Parts: sequence; structure tokens; C-alpha cells
Amino acid sequence: MRKHISAAILLAMGTALPAQADPTLGFGISIALGGGASEVGLGVRVFSDDEEESAVGSLGVDYMLQSGRLRPTLGVAYLDKDFYVGLDLGYDFTSGGIDFGVSAGGVDTESEPSRRASTGGGDEPGDGDGGDGGPVIIDPDDR
Repeated sequence: MRKHISAAILLAMGTALPAQADPTLGFGISIALGGGASEVGLGVRVFSDDEEESAVGSLGVDYMLQSGRLRPTLGVAYLDKDFYVGLDLGYDFTSGGIDFGVSAGGVDTESEPSRRASTGGGDEPGDGDGGDGGPVIIDPDDR
């Protein structure tokens, strides 16, 4: 009996969990602020999700133009329609220090699916699909 209850709870939890996130890739410009100076770099970021108008985690690397060094980064970003703005911490292999950075660039985002598409049915009367997401009954006389 206990196994059946546990299985039912896990099944119910599985249906209530949010959809799987889709990571996405972005390219941009970053400014590292640390050590009393700032440095501009070109960067690539992997974001934890690709949904527009959302805050996400990021992991990336910058090529710093003035020093020619690589700067691995870990941060957060805000994704909007095909662009991002981010804040991150970067590591300097040369000095062994950590610096703060800001970045912005392009990213391929996806808009949130509409409620109607995700539920499989519309909520508006007269939308032709049953109105409540239930089965659609076709009357043979209406053809």
C-alpha cells in the first residue's frame, strides 16, 4: 500500500513540475572592472534558459582585447527579445584575482508559449475547440 501511495505522489508531482529549460548561446561585449582599471572584451555565454523576459544563470568566457587574456565567467543575465544584459564574476589567470563585469549582446530567445497552445484548448467561446479544453464533438450534420 505504501508503494502505491508513494508512486501516486511522485506521479502527481511530475505533472506539476515546470517544463524543462532549454539552454542557449549568446555573443557579446563585456567590460571587466577590477584592480583599479577596466578592460573591454568579446565574450560568449551559455544561458540556463532561452525564454524571453527572464532572469537566467550564465557561464562563459571573454577574450580581453587589451591584455589578450581569457577570462572565464559565472553570472546572471536578463534575456529579452534576442538580446541579453548580464552581471558576472570573472577570473584572471595572470593575477589569480576575481573581478566584476557587465556584458550585453545577442542571444537566440524563445517567447513563452501561449496558454492556449500549452493547455490544448482555448478558453474563448466560439473558438471551435470545445471552449474548456475538453474533447471536440463533431456533428455529422454540420459538415
